Amino acid sequence: MRRKRTARDFALIGRVFAEVGRGRITATFIKDGHDFTDGYYNGSGHIYVNEDHQTADTVIHECLHRMHPSWSEAYVRRTTSYLRHRLTDEEVMALVAEYRKRARKRRTPVNIEDR
Repeated sequence: MRRKRTARDFALIGRVFAEVGRGRITATFIKDGHDFTDGYYNGSGHIYVNEDHQTADTVIHECLHRMHPSWSEAYVRRTTSYLRHRLTDEEVMALVAEYRKRARKRRTPVNIEDR
């Protein structure tokens, strides 16, 4: 359950949305040795976001659910983390490329509350 938002929360959320609206954000793969960097602010006003790492985690996680429906959520999370940290940068890029090639786009959201 989502916690109740305060006026300060709303103000900060609004400022974050305004900051995104300023632009100067690039979606790119960020290669950083063995650290899995999700994003980077370069100090001069530009933000880089590594969508591939989070996408790879999500794809692995949901594939594990499909492959092993009897596994608990906690076990799937641990296994996802275990596998993800053993992939090279090249394997992450290949997995995400294959996902993007196969995934269909949907205009309307899937409401899982209705299931």
